[in-house]
Amino acid sequence: MYYHRKHRPRKPYAERPGDAPGPPRHAREHPPGPEPESREKESAFLASLVESRARVTVVMKDGERFQGRVRYYDRDCFSLGLAGEKRKLFLRKENVACITET
Repeated sequence: MYYHRKHRPRKPYAERPGDAPGPPRHAREHPPGPEPESREKESAFLASLVESRARVTVVMKDGERFQGRVRYYDRDCFSLGLAGEKRKLFLRKENVACITET
């Protein structure tokens, strides 16, 4: 027969044994993102590319290049419809070196 034990409330995260006080673990693992002003400029640039359907060249940090049109974007990635193909790529912004209109 199963007996349920009484629930005990947990202590706050920073007070657990062996854990240093400070920001939560998830905040320590990821570096802070770009400044809000640069995020707004980036968002406006990508929105103009989506709206105008302009052809762009995307250069990745490893040197690989893709040409196509930006179809969709969000905070972390964007979708690129490749030129001359029906394929779409989802690219993470952190891996992109630059985007230029062609």
